[in-house]
Amino acid sequence: MISDYIIKKLEKIDMLPTFPDIVGKVSGIIEDPKSSASDLAQHMDPSMVGEVLRIANSAYAGTRSFKRITSLEHAIAVIGLKDLLNIILHMPFISMTDGDGGAFDRKKFITHSILCGTLAKGISRAVRMGDPNEVYLGGIEHDVGVIVEYRYFEEEWKEVIRLMSSMNLTRVEAERKVFSVDHGHIGAALLDMWNTPKPITDCVRFHHQPETAEKNKDNVHVTHLANSLAKHIDIQEDFRGFDEFATKHRISIKTALAIGKELSPSEEIAFIEDIYELLKGAKAYIESITKERDD
Repeated sequence: MISDYIIKKLEKIDMLPTFPDIVGKVSGIIEDPKSSASDLAQHMDPSMVGEVLRIANSAYAGTRSFKRITSLEHAIAVIGLKDLLNIILHMPFISMTDGDGGAFDRKKFITHSILCGTLAKGISRAVRMGDPNEVYLGGIEHDVGVIVEYRYFEEEWKEVIRLMSSMNLTRVEAERKVFSVDHGHIGAALLDMWNTPKPITDCVRFHHQPETAEKNKDNVHVTHLANSLAKHIDIQEDFRGFDEFATKHRISIKTALAIGKELSPSEEIAFIEDIYELLKGAKAYIESITKERDD
């Protein structure tokens, strides 16, 4: 059970109270093949539009034909609809680390979150387990509780770090000593307050203990596996060629595939190729979204 102390602190986090409604509407528009950038513009608040323009200009800068991007339609054309939701999903959480002097590794956080969401969606589709869109969102948001701990539980955060160092505990083990729950439960509690659908919040809540989920078990299990796989992906080293990628990750990917329908050897290779291409796309997006912040 999550304590009243934690709940009361979470209730004070209101940096973007319209976030749940906007994400729901925007994700629905993005999934609709008949939608346009104009449709999206009607449902995005000014802060979202500003962030989309910032990232589009950062990604496009340095090219010969560069002109400053000033319209949302042009920005979406540069970024692509598939990456637009990533930006929106991360906005309220990354804003928690603004002005921290670099104490929180936001690039590492963004990288792992996007890799996890990408892998979860790919696994879900391949083995026909869980809902691909729900596990994608759950994967993207699964570590939200880590940022919440960092920003709103300063003393507890320090104690978690101390325990990890002095007792050689994992983060999850240290969190359970300090909070009685891990960051999955803390992040999910916040998302519950924002009316995020339960099939998504359960991915967040139970991604370290999938066996304890009572509902949405397939979603939770896929997210758990994607999180484990994502920890072994190095976006700087793993995309020099497909053969090298397949050799390095084939065993762990086969383990993930074993949870669902059995694949033939040719289907297995096709899946690894799909994952490779999905992750290459995620790599390009991660580099574009973090470039300006690193500068």
